Amino acid sequence: MMTFAEYNARLCDKDLQEYFQYLLLERAEKPEDETIKETIAELQGMVLQGSLSGKAVIDLREQSKVAADLAEQGEIEESIAKVQQILEIYPEHYSAFYTLGVISFEQGNFAEALDCFKHAFENNSFFVDAILRIFDCSVCLGDTSGVNELLSKALTFLPNDPELLETKQHLESGTYPERLAKYIEVPAAKEDGVNPELLKVKEMLESGNLDEALEKLKELV
Repeated sequence: MMTFAEYNARLCDKDLQEYFQYLLLERAEKPEDETIKETIAELQGMVLQGSLSGKAVIDLREQSKVAADLAEQGEIEESIAKVQQILEIYPEHYSAFYTLGVISFEQGNFAEALDCFKHAFENNSFFVDAILRIFDCSVCLGDTSGVNELLSKALTFLPNDPELLETKQHLESGTYPERLAKYIEVPAAKEDGVNPELLKVKEMLESGNLDEALEKLKELV
């Protein structure tokens, strides 16, 4: 079976199809493997459907990884500069938009991040992480009404993806993943004169009842 290194060295249709099938099997066996997931998204959403040469795909991947690493290290300006270089070469590069979205999300600019993640998904509907982060942003903004249509589109391409199915379950039940708890946590009340209604809202959020908590907050406001 062709390895990842061999794929990088000689990217052509026959080998690409062989490796694609291999990755699909790997993804089914190890759904948590980020490398496999991202490579499949690249193959399905950009390589198979686009006209970029194998070398161009590899170069863009490497530059995108540099941009993501810079953002993770807190080198925000450098990361954005690298992303801009990528988009000058390939304006539809989904991973570049995703990195911009991550930067905005971590800065608390959820609306801006949502726009970036939507661009990422528009440019590659096989990129599962884009949908996950669209859901995250929507939860933080308090409006998940636009998620279902995009999620349904993603599920037409990847109907058995475990992360998409988990997101669908959260959407239907009005809950959210644990990773979002710190972003939507209700500010702690003072020990003296605690508003019991706010405590109820906090309990709703902690138990994952997002819709109920939002309705209660609207009543209080």
